[in-house]
Amino acid sequence: TLADPVFPLPATTIATTVPPPTTVPPASLSLVTPWVDGTEVPDRHTCAGAGVSPALTWENVPADAVELAVTVVDLDAEQFVHWIVYAIPVTATGLVEGQVPDGAFEWENSSGSPGWLELCAPAGETHRYHFTVHALNQQLEVADDASATEVLSILNATSIDLMSIVGLSTGVG
Repeated sequence: TLADPVFPLPATTIATTVPPPTTVPPASLSLVTPWVDGTEVPDRHTCAGAGVSPALTWENVPADAVELAVTVVDLDAEQFVHWIVYAIPVTATGLVEGQVPDGAFEWENSSGSPGWLELCAPAGETHRYHFTVHALNQQLEVADDASATEVLSILNATSIDLMSIVGLSTGVG
């Protein structure tokens, strides 16, 4: 037999779950160049001009980054490396045109010389140049005889965040 209901009804506890506080993910690493992504790099940075390295700025470096690096690769010339700068302090916010920050180093580019190699696409061809800032989870350590493409592979493997901008350059001649 069923028992008669009791009035007033007994108090009950209702379990409620409070959603965890929402956390905003940290902003991703960003990169700013003197040109808009996917447009022409000013002649000043090519063999048609002074051939100096461009000024680059970045922000939102991950808190756990150990050092920064910058690479420039010609996507239309079998990953030809134009520039590798590494050991950039995580407190740096960019590179000044034609300069490398104190404490940073330049690796050999694909032509075998250390430092910036101005962009110089063959006459009549437009090449895409990939400018990348890498936030690394460790200091770059490579063999003294490592090629530019080997160093690039190590940088890509140790990047905890990176951001790239493409610049175009058309060869003259």
